[in-house]
Amino acid sequence: MDGLKTLYDPEGADIDIVFIHGLMGGWMKTWTKEEVLWPNELLPKEVPTARILSYGYNADVVHFWSRPADNRIDAISNSFFSQLTNNRSAAEASTRPIIFVAHSLGGIVVANALVDATSNSYGEVSACVRGIIFLGTPHRGSSKANWGEQARKFIAYFKATNSSLLKDLDAKSEKLAKIGDSFPSLLNTRGKQANTRIEVVCFYEGQPMGSLGKIVDETSATLSGYEKIMLDADHSQMCKFATVDDNNYRQVAGQLIKWCKDFSKPVDGSKKDGDQKAFFYGTNYGLQQFSNTGTQTNHFGRPM
Repeated sequence: MDGLKTLYDPEGADIDIVFIHGLMGGWMKTWTKEEVLWPNELLPKEVPTARILSYGYNADVVHFWSRPADNRIDAISNSFFSQLTNNRSAAEASTRPIIFVAHSLGGIVVANALVDATSNSYGEVSACVRGIIFLGTPHRGSSKANWGEQARKFIAYFKATNSSLLKDLDAKSEKLAKIGDSFPSLLNTRGKQANTRIEVVCFYEGQPMGSLGKIVDETSATLSGYEKIMLDADHSQMCKFATVDDNNYRQVAGQLIKWCKDFSKPVDGSKKDGDQKAFFYGTNYGLQQFSNTGTQTNHFGRPM
């Protein structure tokens, strides 16, 4: 079931880390290698005071690239921020800092949600975002032609054969180009003040996907003015880690550890939230409840 899942919820959490997958991914499978769901099994040991969540949505490539172009991305972004807002309100965590970890086009969902938050009711969530890790997210700027080229790479990568997809690329690429133009502008505006700045690190793939080459190359996967780091993996594997000794994991986890230390206080400067719980809102929201009764438990009910 899609929706927002709470993977780890320690008592006295002081920061939220939220994972969001890309096309053909899932809230669990995108982050799993050799049956190890690393945000659940490995990361809590590194950042024990962070609440960790993962968001899932319909990521079928045909669904994403079908008409109408604007509404598809907007609907995913709005649902994401709506569920996150409700979840944080229920957990009495509305002022807690947020870090996003986004793979592939999940990063575009995040970017679109932040851009649109200025014109809808999700400004409170947006204001709490302090850091974003992009893993192989294409940032193609405002060129519709470049986005069309990137779209064809994704379609080839997922071996999509729906003939109507190619007809929709221009319309979809126009929407993506608008996001590619608006998001850096938002980062620039937020960066003018230390208390609103969003820290960004862009990880890019160092290995090709066979004959397709690199799905999102370094130029596309990075943003001017922000740190960029290569991971020794292809587009699919750059977000999956099985052990803490994996050098790629150490690169990503190291950034999260640093940010958790830097950001571990509410945005409004008040005392950090106390005992936190995640709640189930029913099927409309896809959220689930996991108890926190002194013993830390993960999404599967196992003690940490």
